[in-house]
Amino acid sequence: MSTSLLKQQHAQMAEIIQELTSYPIESLVEKAFEISRKIGQLAGILTFHLQSEDKFLYPSLIKNESSQIRSTAVAFTREMGDLGQKFATFKAKYMQPKNIKTDPKKFKEELDAIAALLDNRIKKEERELYPLLGK
Repeated sequence: MSTSLLKQQHAQMAEIIQELTSYPIESLVEKAFEISRKIGQLAGILTFHLQSEDKFLYPSLIKNESSQIRSTAVAFTREMGDLGQKFATFKAKYMQPKNIKTDPKKFKEELDAIAALLDNRIKKEERELYPLLGK
């Protein structure tokens, strides 16, 4: 399986995450609509990406001939398999600008936490998993 589309999606997600996390806390109330729109944009890419990986890529890798690929896929699934649900919870809450405005500090904390999880998965896949696939 080619990873070029997955890497392209990683780059798109990383760019949006960087944009979201770069907003100063003082501007969150003023920029709440714009931020919620970017969360929606990220959700669109991430949902498709996670479906591709979690429903197709990882299950096929868990059955791979290579024990290294199998064990890496199993470990990543255990470690990061609930990312979709965590992001869905975050998205459901903050797609509504009023929830950003209500408690900007709490939003920033939750944003930073979900961004760290996404960043971790992207980096681990790019450094450890995709090179095993040789594509």
